[in-house]
Amino acid sequence: MLILFVLFFSLTIVSVGNATLVYVNTTITDSAVLECSIQNKNITDWSNVRFYWQDNRDFVLYSYNEGRKMAEHVNDYYKHRVSAFPQDIIRGNISIIIKNLTLEDNERTFWAFAAVLDGSVMKKYHLEHTQICQVTLQIGVPYQNPRLDVNMKTMTAVCTTQGGFPAPEIQWVLLYTSSHQSVESRNIQTTTMQNYHDRLYSSRSTLLIPAGPHEAVSCLIHNPTLNTTMRATDTFSKGAGVTSSPECLISAAVFLLTALHWL
Repeated sequence: MLILFVLFFSLTIVSVGNATLVYVNTTITDSAVLECSIQNKNITDWSNVRFYWQDNRDFVLYSYNEGRKMAEHVNDYYKHRVSAFPQDIIRGNISIIIKNLTLEDNERTFWAFAAVLDGSVMKKYHLEHTQICQVTLQIGVPYQNPRLDVNMKTMTAVCTTQGGFPAPEIQWVLLYTSSHQSVESRNIQTTTMQNYHDRLYSSRSTLLIPAGPHEAVSCLIHNPTLNTTMRATDTFSKGAGVTSSPECLISAAVFLLTALHWL
């Protein structure tokens, strides 16, 4: 049985002084909106608005000056990937959208700077290249469906998954009727490895099944960035439960000694 809980996009907003700090969690290859709005009641003429976005490498993503996109200022890394919302700029909305996200964009921080020139004879700035917003992207890659193999002779269960990012959080649960029982960490051995080329993770977790009236065992794979959890469940023979035969105890002892060796 496989259960999938999905939330591919999440947004966290924090206000610090006059700036808005936003954390956006999204999926690789998707798009992300970097939201930002100029809030100033004294501005009545938006025709002279200027703004630009840059990342923590000082690469310019988007540049806009008095009604025109300044494509010549945009870094090659972001060309053809970033656009704004022209119809909303006249209302102070300087949000942009980044397309085709990759893991190179993960944990990247972006800042928006704006200046609005007063159209009156005074020719003064309401804002003069002031930092308005700060956004950090967190990119995730969904894991493949976990595989769960149970060996009742050795009283072990092995759960494997691969192809995801960041490293997964793995939890084991034993089920009996309607109750769930968590498993002690000393009964679990988990190995997680990252591929050097694509940066994706693979994990293998082995559970030493304790004795008890368990009816099923579940392995839960949680992606902390995407806030998704996949569950693989194996149901034991009805009413059989898990007993500790001498053969099982020997296998269990060997497994436990091996697990302790790797700690």
